Amino acid sequence: MQLTQLTIKNFRNLKDAQIIPVQGINLIVGNNASGKTSLLEAIYYLSHIRSFRTQSVIDLIHRQTPYLQLVANIESSEKNIIPLGIRRSRNKSEIRINKKNVKRVSDITAQFPILAIHPDSYKLISGSPSFRRQYLDWGVFHVEHAFFQSWKRFKKALAQRNASLKSKQKTDVCQLWNQEIHDSAHRIDHLRREYFASLMPYFNQLSEQFFIKDKIDIEYKRGWHEDLDLLSLLQDNLIKERMKGYTQYGPHRADIIIKVNGQSAQTSISRGQQKLLVALMRLAQAMQFTESMKKACVLLYDDLPAELDANHRKLILSVLSKMNIQLFITAIDVDQIDLSAWDINKMFHVEHGRVNSE
Repeated sequence: MQLTQLTIKNFRNLKDAQIIPVQGINLIVGNNASGKTSLLEAIYYLSHIRSFRTQSVIDLIHRQTPYLQLVANIESSEKNIIPLGIRRSRNKSEIRINKKNVKRVSDITAQFPILAIHPDSYKLISGSPSFRRQYLDWGVFHVEHAFFQSWKRFKKALAQRNASLKSKQKTDVCQLWNQEIHDSAHRIDHLRREYFASLMPYFNQLSEQFFIKDKIDIEYKRGWHEDLDLLSLLQDNLIKERMKGYTQYGPHRADIIIKVNGQSAQTSISRGQQKLLVALMRLAQAMQFTESMKKACVLLYDDLPAELDANHRKLILSVLSKMNIQLFITAIDVDQIDLSAWDINKMFHVEHGRVNSE
């Protein structure tokens, strides 16, 4: 998949902009606060219907305007052009794919897979387990199509059980959803485990290249003890969970444990090393996706020069140049990014919310 055209209206300081990117590398240059990160953010929004910088849609809509609008053309791996449009006001959103209205974010995400590396990506390591579950589930969703339905079933059953626990319903009522939670949880765990196993060879290859003197270990934790049956856990801990008002065991408590030389990566390495490690985790995902799905995804890399020292920047660019992806990178100065390894490249200059190609 690749983005072939994007028209932006009222997205942050990009009041009226258009880009026609290329399949290879698209370099976006501009001073701080010029709008180059907003351009990446708009591309990301096409796939996720949310920003990687804010939870509030009000922050995204250009001041004194009623809505934002993104209109794009996506080229599929079969070379078909898929029109995509999003209009979002403060209280309403409209999404169209291939001239048809869609309601579910999953429909648009499946059509246009996008990964992003940005200054806050270090939260994948330092943040809560939810960040790491999102990381894992992006890959499972795109690679294993059965995952979404299993996750919907689980979330519905979990919500029902938690509501019963919170309202202190009778024991037999609270246990009505145990079997459904057990069955869907095991399916989710199986799919996550398979994806994680397929992802690790790519990550290990990258980590050995970038962390030459360190041993990086990543372990998947499913959300309940490996030696215990989930159905038994739900039954045996019912009284305790009724006191707490929520379910303590299941795939909603899963995590990825990341260690460097046997110590937690959250505390044992610097913020810069965390950012590098997160970049490698994202690159591994992009590699696994393109090879397993036999089609390209889109990778956004915000402010790569500021996130990496010169040596690591050179190594990352070398890795990126060998990947079958459409790439968007932002930088303050064109001289910070060496484009010579890409046969197909294009540069965009952003200034005061205006975008020009060169």
